[in-house]
Amino acid sequence: MDLKFSFGGASPDHHHDDGGAPSGIPLPFTTKAPGSTSSELEATVRREAAQLVGEVVTGDGVTYARAEVPLRDERPDAAALAKAARSALARAVAALEGPLAESVRAVVLALGPESREAAEQLGIDPAAPAVDDALQRRIGVAAGTPVRFDG
Repeated sequence: MDLKFSFGGASPDHHHDDGGAPSGIPLPFTTKAPGSTSSELEATVRREAAQLVGEVVTGDGVTYARAEVPLRDERPDAAALAKAARSALARAVAALEGPLAESVRAVVLALGPESREAAEQLGIDPAAPAVDDALQRRIGVAAGTPVRFDG
């Protein structure tokens, strides 16, 4: 990112030849913002104590968005887990700015042993796990985006 700042000691009514400092001298300033070098984003949902955490993370581990959804029960059934997972994913994806949501290349369900059952409740076919049209409308990730199970 290139930024230019002007520091001038003179007000517009001062002139350089009468001793005032010249106004509007550009000072080049370049900085690199810390961040990701990866253009691949994954929308993940994982269980953390009594809540589900939805995050959109780059391939090199930079988190772009995060959302937390509390679980009502300590041991929710697959339907309740799926509902909370969908909510966490939708909130995290919604927190992205503009076209970043279109950069999500995978959805990762890290819900433990219940991941596959929750996926079925979300309408995901375990034989060919991918976001379908109905899930796309709910979470904002493109239909056809692959779904992985982690944990």
